[in-house]
Amino acid sequence: MDKRMTVDQVVADIPSGSTVAIGGSSLSRKPMALIRALARSSVKDLRLIVDVGGPDVDLLIGTGSVSEVIYAFVGFEVLGLAPHFRRARQQQALRFEEWTEYTVMAGLDATIKRVPFLPTHAGLATDVLSVNTSFRRFQDPFHGEELVAVPALKPDVALIHVNYADAKGNGVILGDGHVDVLCAKAARRTYMSCERIISSDELQRYGRDVQILRVHTTGVVELPWGAHPTGCAPDYRADLRHLQDYLKHSANEDAWREYADQYIYTDPSRYLERQGGVEALLARLKV
Repeated sequence: MDKRMTVDQVVADIPSGSTVAIGGSSLSRKPMALIRALARSSVKDLRLIVDVGGPDVDLLIGTGSVSEVIYAFVGFEVLGLAPHFRRARQQQALRFEEWTEYTVMAGLDATIKRVPFLPTHAGLATDVLSVNTSFRRFQDPFHGEELVAVPALKPDVALIHVNYADAKGNGVILGDGHVDVLCAKAARRTYMSCERIISSDELQRYGRDVQILRVHTTGVVELPWGAHPTGCAPDYRADLRHLQDYLKHSANEDAWREYADQYIYTDPSRYLERQGGVEALLARLKV
């Protein structure tokens, strides 16, 4: 079955109010082309699930697309805090649930296992249980030990970016898979962008790097540089220069509108042109 789609077709299949799990981690392999397409659409009231978020979460908050964020961390690593996320958090403009990296993974895994929660020691003797009322303490019925019940996280949609994919929806991730496999398995529908679509025969050469299986994929979109300005190892590094520009333009409403007009409300090909073109990006960011 050919699962190739366009960006517009993916966005058209994500209604307002959806719970969206986003793959990648921090400044690594975020599905940014799909995120920008979602941000420039009329889709609103999104509930985001992210293990370690970065410009993906921040950009969607900045465009008014989000109503709630479930997260372990959101920031720009060495570049500092996520400005739209920080303001929304401080002003209590959205709903936020603070989880940990492990509990986000456990919540997704609970959905995969078709159970309402997973038991863990994570969170005991920490403030996590005081700031997140979704977790429950309970007693192990066999040995009497105190445990934490992590509720299942049930995404309607997962958005991930991979190095290569075939038309059937199998995805190759070179390096750290982050939480992408969990997102793909837990979501009702998974949309995957990739640097390049390859033949199924060529895909077989990647062996265990074929981390996303077609049974979990609803659609695949070929989007070269689809993770930019985050990195997609080993193809390219995170674009710190662009991210610094993003942070500068996030300082006030007028500057943010200028950034959005330049880089969000445009199609993927024009977006690359506004980075100086593919050759300039390769010269600057090729690993």
